[in-house]
Amino acid sequence: MSNQIVVSIPITLNNRQKIANALWDKYGTDYLFIGRVFQETTTNQSCAIEIIQTIDPMTECDQAIIYLTSHDVGYQACLTIARFAQVLLNIGGIAVKIESAELTHKSNKWLSNYNSQDVFEIYSLYVGLIEGEDTYYSCGMHNFGKADVFIGARENICLAIYVMNVFNYYRLTESPILQDKHTFQPDIESPTYQMKLLEDREYEATSLQYNPFGRWYLYRC
Repeated sequence: MSNQIVVSIPITLNNRQKIANALWDKYGTDYLFIGRVFQETTTNQSCAIEIIQTIDPMTECDQAIIYLTSHDVGYQACLTIARFAQVLLNIGGIAVKIESAELTHKSNKWLSNYNSQDVFEIYSLYVGLIEGEDTYYSCGMHNFGKADVFIGARENICLAIYVMNVFNYYRLTESPILQDKHTFQPDIESPTYQMKLLEDREYEATSLQYNPFGRWYLYRC
């Protein structure tokens, strides 16, 4: 799977024309559909868009699901998609699912955090931490153009969550050059971990959750 950010937004409007009309009513010409492109005219920033008509299984009413795709990854690309998603939430979107991380957010959380200056809040929109059979691991760092991280399940779960979040935050804010056998200590009172970069084996290469940048394995020294 090529590097891309994919999010989906279920919306109460049930077809492309109604969505386009709602955009016009709220934003005028600031946001436009041009074929399969969703464009912000004031900045010329854009992403791919696909609108699929469906039925809400809870209400049995017609609705649509809007898929936004960025073929660029990285922090700025994540901010752009976050902004486009909030535009759609403001015209009837219900929630945002990060298809490239299997992570879903209610609209109020997204609207509160999408333009945050806090790197951790943007990180939390795109990256989830998962308890696997024998590891704890992150999923979604490829949205930022980074490898994910995992720790053996023998580690205390609260410590594992803390270490993985600090490790990912450190890489987003500092962009260090890391190599196998480098060490990482999240704080002076925490254990020191050695690292090794491995291929992502949690997901198939065709999956949107697959990380082509690999996964850092952190293990105690």
